[in-house]
Formats: sequence, structure tokens, C-alpha cells
Amino acid sequence: MKPIRLTIAGLHSFRQKETIDFEKLCEGGLFGIFGPTGSGKSSILDAMTLALYGNVERASNQTNGIMNHAENELFVSFTFELQNASGAKRYTVERSFKRADALRIRSVVSRLIEEGAERVVIADKTRLVDEQVKQLLGLEMKDFTRAVVLPQGKFAEFLSLKGSERRQMLQRLFHLERYGDELNKKLKNKLAEASAKLEAIKGEQAGLGDASKEQVEKQKQALAEKKEELERAKNKLRHIHEQYEKEKQLWQWQCEKEKVEHELNKWREQEEQMKQLAQTYERSKEAERLVPYMEQVERSAQEVVSWQKKASELASQLQQTSVMYEQASKQYEQCRVKKNEEEPKALQKKEQLKQALQTLALMRSLEQQQAKLRASLREIEQKEQQALQMVEMCTKEYTTWSAKQAELKKQWEEKKVDVHVKERLEQAYEIKKRIQLQQQQLEELEKEKENKQKMYETLKQTYDEVMKQMKETEARFVATFRYVESLYHRVCEREKQVAVLVYQKKEERKQMEAARLHDLAATLAERLRDGEACPVCGSTHHPNRAKRKEMALEEEVMKRMEHSIQHGEQLMIAMQQIKVQVEQLAELMAQQPLPQHVDVEKVKREVEETPLCSLQEAEVERKALYQDYVECRERVRHYMEQWNEQKQKQQQYAYQMETIGQQIREWEEKCLEKRARVEEEKKMWHEAYPDVSFEQVDAMLSDLREREREAQQLQQRIEKSVIVLDDKRVELERWKETYQDMTKQKAQCMTEWNMHKQQYEQYKRTLPEEIDEERVQQQIVFMEQSLQRMKREEEEAYARWMNLQQQLQTLQADKQAADVALQEAEKRKKEAEYALAEQLQTSSFTAVDDVRASRLDEQTKQQIAQRIQQYNDVLTKLQNEWQRLHEAMNGAVMTKQQWEETMYAYEQVKQQVDEHMRQLGSLEAIVADLETKHVRFVQLQQERMQLEKVVGQYEELQKVLRGNSFVEFIAEEQLVHVTRYASERLGELTRQRYAIELDSEGGFVIRDDANGGVRRPVTTLSGGETFLTSLSLALALSAQIQLRGEYPLQFFFLDEGFGTLDQELLDVVMSALERLRADNMAIGVISHVQELHARMPKRLIVKPAEPSGKGTTVYLEVM
Repeated sequence: MKPIRLTIAGLHSFRQKETIDFEKLCEGGLFGIFGPTGSGKSSILDAMTLALYGNVERASNQTNGIMNHAENELFVSFTFELQNASGAKRYTVERSFKRADALRIRSVVSRLIEEGAERVVIADKTRLVDEQVKQLLGLEMKDFTRAVVLPQGKFAEFLSLKGSERRQMLQRLFHLERYGDELNKKLKNKLAEASAKLEAIKGEQAGLGDASKEQVEKQKQALAEKKEELERAKNKLRHIHEQYEKEKQLWQWQCEKEKVEHELNKWREQEEQMKQLAQTYERSKEAERLVPYMEQVERSAQEVVSWQKKASELASQLQQTSVMYEQASKQYEQCRVKKNEEEPKALQKKEQLKQALQTLALMRSLEQQQAKLRASLREIEQKEQQALQMVEMCTKEYTTWSAKQAELKKQWEEKKVDVHVKERLEQAYEIKKRIQLQQQQLEELEKEKENKQKMYETLKQTYDEVMKQMKETEARFVATFRYVESLYHRVCEREKQVAVLVYQKKEERKQMEAARLHDLAATLAERLRDGEACPVCGSTHHPNRAKRKEMALEEEVMKRMEHSIQHGEQLMIAMQQIKVQVEQLAELMAQQPLPQHVDVEKVKREVEETPLCSLQEAEVERKALYQDYVECRERVRHYMEQWNEQKQKQQQYAYQMETIGQQIREWEEKCLEKRARVEEEKKMWHEAYPDVSFEQVDAMLSDLREREREAQQLQQRIEKSVIVLDDKRVELERWKETYQDMTKQKAQCMTEWNMHKQQYEQYKRTLPEEIDEERVQQQIVFMEQSLQRMKREEEEAYARWMNLQQQLQTLQADKQAADVALQEAEKRKKEAEYALAEQLQTSSFTAVDDVRASRLDEQTKQQIAQRIQQYNDVLTKLQNEWQRLHEAMNGAVMTKQQWEETMYAYEQVKQQVDEHMRQLGSLEAIVADLETKHVRFVQLQQERMQLEKVVGQYEELQKVLRGNSFVEFIAEEQLVHVTRYASERLGELTRQRYAIELDSEGGFVIRDDANGGVRRPVTTLSGGETFLTSLSLALALSAQIQLRGEYPLQFFFLDEGFGTLDQELLDVVMSALERLRADNMAIGVISHVQELHARMPKRLIVKPAEPSGKGTTVYLEVM
């Protein structure tokens, strides 16, 4: 997706319509949108989401309060381009709103248009536009504002999303729904298709019938027998075929001969008619031969009439032209005589007048030249004086500059630097710089080693503290284990005691039961009478009767006894349960990698406690034991978690200490190597430059360069002085030449002035004393006009005379030619008539009318000729054919009965062969069909086995893909790719300090590589770190998003976070963004940070609204 153009009007601080040309803005790949706080920068992103989705993310209820308070209408239009492998398409979304009340607005117009040669409206309802936009982009608005256009407050939202929400967003961003229901649907269709194919194959196999190999062999044997029968029938057919062909040929010739004879007779009947047509045709040809002579006679007669008429007309014109010619000749002679008499006098007078006028003009010219010479003389004298002054001044300046140049050359000799000395000092200085750089690197290495050593000591202290805590935890764990053991023995002991109490209670219940029975026997004995039968044994004699004891058995006491026994048994069960739980706890503790050195005998001794006296005490003890177990269980869980955490820290710190220790050893080796290199290079420097102080080489080189700079400046001044002296010398010579030229010009001017004065006096003496130049001019004009009039009259008379003379000659020639042509035409007419008469005498015609009557048109002649030719051709062809057949038969004759008998015998044999061939073809078809069926049966069996395997795989895959587990798996994998890419970006932005990872629940955690790779929640990041992390994730998402899975995302907007970065991080972020723009991605940054403003190649400046009422305006600024 690539933005093209955005138009805004009436949104937030925008009032009048403003258009942003993103094509120009995105040309460089990276651009910024800048303006003061509140100027309307973020409103540009609001306009984009409003155009696409009809909502503004940061507005209450999506649209409340977004219209400018001074406007009643809001309009947004956004043009964007989607490009894939098949090409690019442009779309424009337009939305208009009107105010409903102070806060709310209502949609008036919504349109989605596809741009092209013609604009096509795809949707024109709000709901349809929303659906079409989502279908085109494949993104919901919340996804668009999390991964493409990031407005204020939304930048770190993706970072803080829960696992399920993040997976759902990734499913929409990367269009993973096709791996859910769509994939299941495709799988179901594939399974149904494969099952249908399998059933079709089973049905086709059933329809093939018996296609066994034995049946194929049986049919092949029958086919071979039928081939033998066919061969015997063919031999018989070949034998009879020869006789049949001979008699057939004879019969055909005989029939054809009869037919030809019939045709010959028919055509011979037309012979007389053909002769008449030939005669007519020949007479027509003879008439055509005479036609040219007839036409020549007619043309000659017409020519004679034409020339007679033309000769008469020319004679009349010749007489008229002769009269006019005589008159023109007389007029021309008169004009010529007049001109010859008056023209010489007029020319002489005109020449005299012109001579006087020229003399006046020369005198006037001499006066002007004398005036100019006087002015030139004054100017030359001034220039002569000026040149003399400049010669004196240039001579003085030249002397001064020569002295200065000599002084500069003297100073340059003093400041001049030896090149070899300079090169040696520069080499010494460069080597010193390299040594100092090595020293600086050594100091940095030692400083880094000290930092690593401090880090190691800090880690060592932390490690010791963790080990101390682990020992304390182990001690507590051991104590707890001892307590669990003692608790177990206490439970066992109390269980035994409760069993004893229950046993005692049961014994008491037995005694009470016996006493109650004895009391019942005594009561019965008291009721016995001598001689009466006993109800128990039936005896009538009762010597030893039972006697009643003194005890009161009450029903309530028995009930309490039963309750006590049941309670005791329940206590025993509860004690057993507590014992099992304590055993499980002890086993759990025994499985832990913690020391458990416990003196069991000591524990047993400690367990010896006061025995229980009653079940009530046992109940109290059970509750106390269970409470002890619960406390113990919680304590064990707490110690185990604490110990595991401490163990993890201990391993982590141990690994970090090992790593840092290795780094310290490596830094020590580097320091030793670097220190030895520095000492070696210092030694080599002192050996190479013993006369140069290592500490003073900088100052010496600086002094030398200063002298060189001064010498160069002196050299430049000398070179400049040479140029100046040359200029001064040239200028002096030039002024000297000027002075000499002015002197010469002054003398020439004086000479020329004197000559002009003498000539003027001579001209003045040749003219009369009083002469008027204007009158002379008028007389000259009058004389010229008279001369021109006489010349014009003579020329016009001469031209008329010559013209008439030419016409007269032309008419005479035409008349003569017409007379000759008339004579020739009459001669040709007589010759044509004579030739026609001769031809008529040699032809069959007697008169011209007979010739015209015998002529035929061309079509009729062609038809007659074709008919005659056709008759001759057919007759010749039939005669030739009759002769050919007669020779071929050679006198042989065959009757119809003989031919029919031969034909019948041949047909009988042929039918037998055909029947055998038909049967053979049937057998071959049966064999071929069986072979094809057999091959198909084998092929179907193979396909059936393959399809049964495929159906089984589809069914297995259908079981695996139930639910959304596969979609969630792909979303997790996609998140892993995004996280890996984001981690690379974050590493670049933080100089490999931080990396992003996923925890077990799919959430983001930060790996702090600067602190040994410790993982911590993203909530522990600072504002700037959160910005960098969110930026990395947003860049990763944007780089991998393809709208609808086919359109690459070609732009990305940021609207916050840069203010939280220091200058160094800001440079890192800008460098990363500049690298990213080369990946066909346009990145827009919205900020007010001035450092960003200076780094952007293209900037869209947002000018805030003015108090006068003018809304926000925008304009493009290029670096």
C-alpha cells in the first residue's frame, strides 16, 4: 500500500481544503511532518483513518468533536495505490460529514472509487465502503493503527497486548484464517473428491467385467483361426479378380464406344448451321477491314470544312490589324522626332543645375568637416595632456612596485622551508600520532579491563550473597524436612493412640451389650413359673434362674457410645489421610536436589509425647496435625521456589563470572600485546629521529608549517606583484603610445583643416554671388519630369507599334498556314475516297452501306467464334475417342448376359472375403477391447490403492486439524519470525544491549545482554527504551505485512516517542530509518524535535491555525 494524495477540510484545526501530495513527499523514502505542538500534525493521520475506516481513533465515540468548531461540513479524500505482481491499482476514498449538534456529526457522502482511464465507483454507501476497504486492505482499524499508522498513545500497544489478543491480531495481519476454516473446508472437499474418485474406480472395475489374462488368450486363438480362413478366401478372390477385371474393361470400352457413336451422330446434324455461322463471321471480319478507310474519308471531309472556316476568319483579322499598324507607326515617328529635338537641351540645363547643387553640397560638407576638425583638435589636445600626466603617474607607480617586489623576495628567502626537513618532520609527526593512537587504545583497553574487573567483583559479591542465601534456604529446608519427619511420626503415633481409644470404646460397648442381655435374662427368669414351659428352651423345670444385677442401662448412654466409636473410626481415617499427605510431602522433598542429612532416631525421640486420654483430645490433635501439615506444605513450596530461583541466579552469575573472567584474561592479553607494540614503536621512533624531541615534534611541525604558510603567502604576494608590475609596465607603454598618437593626430588634424579651408574658397569663387539652393532643386525636378514624360510617350508609342507589328506578322503566318492546311486536307480527302473505292472493288461489298450492315459487335463475334470452335473441338475429340476405343477392343465383343454372369461370380467370392474380414474385425475389436480393459483394470487397481492411501491421509489430517490449533501454531510461528526480526532491529538501535524474546505464554520479555542476558518484563523499560522496543516491533510488523497476502506495505508512520531519546539514540534511530527506506518503504515521522527537522531530506511543514480564523495550512519543504 502506497499513499498518493490526502485532502482535508473541516477536520480539527483544518478549515479550508488542504491537499498533501504524498507522491512527491515519499520520493526520497524518508520524510518528516513538522510543526508546533497543536498545529495539526496528528490530524493528518486522523484524516487518513477517517477516510479509510470512517473513524478517528483518539476521538470519543470515534467521531465526536472532530469537526472544526467554525465549520459545518467536514471532507476527507485519500488516494492510495496497491501493487502486486500483476500491476498497480489506485483507489480513492471520499467521505463528507455534516454537523448534527455541538459534538456529533453525521455521514453525508461515502464513496470508494477505482482510478484509471475512467473513474469507477465501487461503493457509495458508508457500510459498503467500510467493507470494501477492509476487504482491499485486509486490516481492521485497530490493526492499522498498531502496525501501519501509529498515532499518539498507540505506539507501545502491541508490545503490551496479551498472548491471545496478540495472536488474533497476527491472524488478521497475516491472513491466517485461510489455515483455519478455509483449510478445513478445502481438506473436506479434497477428501470428498478423493472418496468420490475411489468409489468411481470401484464402479468402473465392476463395469469392466471379465478382463482376465486367460480370456484374452482365448480370444487371440480364435482371431488367429479366422485370419487363416480369410487368407484362403483372399487367394480365391485374387484368382477370379483377374478374369473379372479383363471382362470389366472390355464391357466398359464397349459401352463407351456406343455412347461416343451416339454423340458423333448428334453433333454431325449441326454441320450446315455451323457453315452459315462461319460465313457470317468471315463477312463481319471483311467489313471490319474496310471500316478504317470509311472513317478516314469522314475525318478528311470534316478537316476541309474546319480549315475553310478558319482561313476566312484569319483574313478578316489581318485586314483590321493592318490599318491599326499604319496608325501606330505614324504616332511613334512623331514622338521620336520631338524627343530628339528637346531632350539634349533639357539634359544640358539639368546637368548645369546639378553641378551647382553639388558645389553647394561640397561647400556645406566642408563647413561641417571644419567644425568637426576643430572639435577633434580640442579633444586631441585634452587627451594629449591626459596621456602625459598618466605617463608620469605610471612611471612613479612602477618604480614603487619594483621596490616592494624586491623587499618581498628578500623576506621569502628568509622564510623559505626545506622540503626534505618538512617531509621528515611530517613523517615523525604521523608516526607519533600512530603511537599516541596505540596508547589511547591501550588506555581504553585498560579502562575496559578495569570495568570488566569491577563488573566481575560486583558479580562475585552477588554470587557470594546468593550462595549464602542458598545455604540458609538449605538449612531451613533441612529443618523443615526434619519437622515433616517428626510430623509423620506424630501422625503415626496419634493414629495408633486413636486406634487404641476406639478399641477401648468397642470393648466397653461389648461389656454393655452383655450386661444388657443378662438383665433381659433376669427379667425373663422372674416371670418363669414351675410347670410352665420356658419361652427360650421349652423346659418346665427351672433350677438355676438368672438373678438381676444392680446397673442402670440407659438408651442414651448406648447412643453416645455408638457415636464415640463412629467418631473414633472417622478420626482414624482422617489420621490415615494426613499420614498419606505427609508421606507425599516427604517424598517430594526427598526428590529435590537439597541436602537432607536428618537424624531419624533423634526425630523419633523428639516425637515421644504424652499419650491421648480421650477422643476429644484426639480430635483437637488431628486439627493441630493437619494445620501443621498445611503450614509445612506451604513452607516447603516456598523454600523450593526460593531455592530454585536462587539456584538459577547462582548458575547465571557463575556463567557470567566465567564469561567475564575469560573476557578479563583476553583483555589482559590484548593490553600486554598493545603495550609491547607501543614500546617497540616508541623505540623505533627515537632511533629514526634522534635529533627530534618526541614531546616537541608537534610544536616543531607547527612552527615549520607556519613558516611554510608565511612563505606561501609571500610567494603569492610576489606572484601577485609580478602580475601588477607587468600590468603597470603595460599600462605605462600604453599611455606613452597614446601620447605619441595624440601628437601625430593633432598635426594631421591641423593639416587637414587648412586643406579644407582652401578648397572651400575655390568652390565659392565658381558660383554666382546670389544663388538659391531650393529654387535650383525645383528646376531640376521640373527638367526631370519633362524628360520622363517625353521618354514615356515615346516608349508607349513604340510598344504599341511593335505589338501591332507582332500581331500582324502572327496573323499573316496563321493565314498562310491555314491556306496550306486547307490544301492538305482537300488532298487527304481525295486520297481517302480513292483508297476506299479501291478496297470496295477488291471486297465482296458493292457499297458503303453494305459494309455497315455486315458489321457485328465484338460480343456477337466472340460468341460466334466460340460456338464454331467448340463444335470443331467436340467433333475432333469424339472422333479420336471412337478411334481409341475401336483399337482397344481389337474386334472383341461381349454380350450383356456374359458380363452379368462374370459379375455375379465375382460378387459371391467378394462377399465371402468381406464376411471373413467382418468377423476378423469383430474378433480384433474384442481382443483389443479385452486388452484395453485388462490394462485399465491393472491401472485402476493401482489408482485404487493410491487413492485408499490418500483418503486415509486426508482422514488423519482432518483429525489433526480439528479446532484452531493449527492457526494458533502458525500465528505463534509468525510471531517468532516477527520477534526475531524486531530483536535484530532493537540490537542495532541499542548497540546489541537489548533483545526481544517470547516467554512460554507468548508474551514479550527483554533480554538484557549488557547484564549477562538477564530476562525481565517489558514493563521495567524506561520511556526511551520502550519507544525503541516498540519501534523495532512496528518496523518488523510493517516489513512483513502484506495486505490481503498480496499487496506489500510501502509506507509507515510514527507519531510519538522521539522526544524521549537523547542525541546519540536519536542518531541511531535515524540511521536505522534511513537504511530501512532503501527497502522500498516510505517512512513518515511526525515530531516537533528540531534535530529531526534538520535530518529529513523532505519535510511537510504544518502551519498552525491563526487567531484571525484561518485554519491549519501545509506546504512541502525540500532540503
